[in-house]
Amino acid sequence: MRLKLAILLMFLGALLTPAALRVVAFALPVSQTTPPQDKVITLDTKGYRGIVYFSHKGHEALINPDPQFVYRVKAKPNAACAGCHHTESQRGIPQLWKCIACHKGEANEKNPKNRDFDEVYAERAYHDMCIGCHRANYTMNVSKKGPTTCGGCHKAE
Repeated sequence: MRLKLAILLMFLGALLTPAALRVVAFALPVSQTTPPQDKVITLDTKGYRGIVYFSHKGHEALINPDPQFVYRVKAKPNAACAGCHHTESQRGIPQLWKCIACHKGEANEKNPKNRDFDEVYAERAYHDMCIGCHRANYTMNVSKKGPTTCGGCHKAE
């Protein structure tokens, strides 16, 4: 009799364990069930200086510390994404377009112009945005992280 009871309990345990685990997984906050994934973006894949690996997770909460930075006004602490993705809808909601949606290759008539009416093609946009922010962090003693030289970003394969 005890053997039958033990077998029945093991069988029920095998049936109920997966269901119990699913209930526990849904009850936990997302951060405890799956760690946030870092999206590494590869830039300049065809350039002669080497591929640039950009960690999106490492940058998403940062705002350029330079008070003269043109997009700093739009980059609010709760929407720091607007510092890089600097377009807004008509209602003032940040639009998270990829850089290449507006910034094309050099000499493309669709490229936006800066305050000095210079063409801001993709390479220039990256350099102005990335290196400008990294240099501001060094200058203002916010952080000593972030490359400011070509080889710091461009990794030779």
